[in-house]
Formats: sequence, C-alpha cells, structure tokens
Amino acid sequence: MIIQQDCVMGMSELDKGSVDCIVTSPPYKDEDGYTDELMVAWLEQAHRVLKTNSVLFMNFGHLAGFKSRAFRVAMMAEDVGFVWNDTITWVKNHYRPIQGYKRVNNLTEFIFILTKGKPSLDRLAIGVPYADKSNIGRFATQDLKCRGNVWPLKYKTVQSKEQKRHNDRFPVDLPLWCLLLAGLEENSLVIDPFNGSGTTGIACKILGHRYIGYEINPHYVQYARKWLSDY
Repeated sequence: MIIQQDCVMGMSELDKGSVDCIVTSPPYKDEDGYTDELMVAWLEQAHRVLKTNSVLFMNFGHLAGFKSRAFRVAMMAEDVGFVWNDTITWVKNHYRPIQGYKRVNNLTEFIFILTKGKPSLDRLAIGVPYADKSNIGRFATQDLKCRGNVWPLKYKTVQSKEQKRHNDRFPVDLPLWCLLLAGLEENSLVIDPFNGSGTTGIACKILGHRYIGYEINPHYVQYARKWLSDY
C-alpha cells in the first residue's frame, strides 16, 4: 500500500511497536527537502513504531560539499534510541563521469544498519560461497559465508530521462538483501517512510511481506502504484 502523505504524520497514526522492519532512503540534498528537523522527526517515529529486536536500514548518498552529513544523520538515529550496528558500503556498477579535477568519481553509497533491541541477523540468507573450499568444515558446514559490509549492487543503465524512475533510485536487490538479512517471517509488515519510486515495495512483493510506503510527490505515487500493481 502506497499512501500520499507526509511520513511523520503517517507513522504517527501507526501503533507503537507494530512494524517489523524499515528500509528507506531519506532525502539527503537540501533541494530535495532535507532538514535536520525532518531527520529527527522521522527517526523518532521510526523508533516508536518498530518492534523491539527489529532493524532500520537507512540508505544515504554522498554530498560533494558535505561528506559528513550521512554520518551526522546516523548519529541523530543514535540520539533517538537506535544502536548503530554497522555501515554497509554498496558499490555501484556504473556512474556518470564528473568533469574537472577537484574530486574523484563517487562509486558508493552507505546503508546504515540501525537496530532497536537485539535482533538476530540472518547473515547467510545473503551469503557468498567460499573461494577456498577447504574452509568448509573448518569454519562452516555449508559453502556459504557472511557477505560482510561491502555490497556490489548492479542496476540497469538508463539511456533517457523517461527510463529514470527516480533521480536517486536504487536497485531492487538493495531492499531485497536488507529484508533477507533482517530474517523476517513471511507476511511481516515493512514500511518505507520515503517511498520514492517504490523499490522497497517491489522487494516486499517478491518476498511476500506487507508493505506501507509514504510519499508526498503525486508523480512518484502514481508511478509506484502502477509498478507495484503490474509487477
């Protein structure tokens, strides 16, 4: 379900401790609506609605002139009660080359694992095979090990503006891997306070979870509802 509503107001209508997991990517640019006040407000509501022993996965991009912002928001999450469990670096498979010589190209974004209580992560749900098979039996009973906190995530290259679902989109595998790592039971309730084009909703549909996405932009609401319906 995708609701055209401010996420702070929307989450305030949910019961305390009623949500199993949150996967989201809040606005990180001023022109997209970022404010410190908004970050604190939605994080407070997120902490309130999450069940104990649950996880919030927060994707956050880089700002060329404000590299510390992502980590400042993670610290805001700590201030409202979350534990900063880890920081995943996801590596993009392509990028638009920058011009000039002031900076290097940015190839990564962050996914902050923020926990409430002490959840158990299903690390092998997104595990990778051992390169050295002699490790099987010494460290594990199966040919899988923890993927770790560097995730290579591919998404399709777009050739035109019309193909671009959202200016700051991410691949479906990103929320899919987050939800698998969270170890949710089928039909769990997942929310995305910043629904955007609805990628988290698609991941929920794949895995059989209930979904609520909040979005204030009517264009993205319309697109996301159609994508979710047609998928």
